[in-house]
Amino acid sequence: MNARKNATRTRTEEFEMLVDDTPLFVKATAFQTYTMETQYRVSVNGSPVYIFGWHPALKRITAIDRGSTASNIPPKVVDAIGDQLYHRMAA
Repeated sequence: MNARKNATRTRTEEFEMLVDDTPLFVKATAFQTYTMETQYRVSVNGSPVYIFGWHPALKRITAIDRGSTASNIPPKVVDAIGDQLYHRMAA
């Protein structure tokens, strides 16, 4: 018997934003973790990838990187991207 893994479709969204008069080009790709949570690989203006996901205490999508890379994004940008991801991809 030929076994095939279920192919999980990923969806990439590209969008532009303006935060504090700074233009941002965001590329976000949804994926599922082994626990079936939806998370997002996010690049801002061609940056390295940040991981965004649902934060239960904050009740919102936010940067969830455990390393220092997530701290490189200004909080207003994280909030704006999280809001866009919620409205564009999670809804």
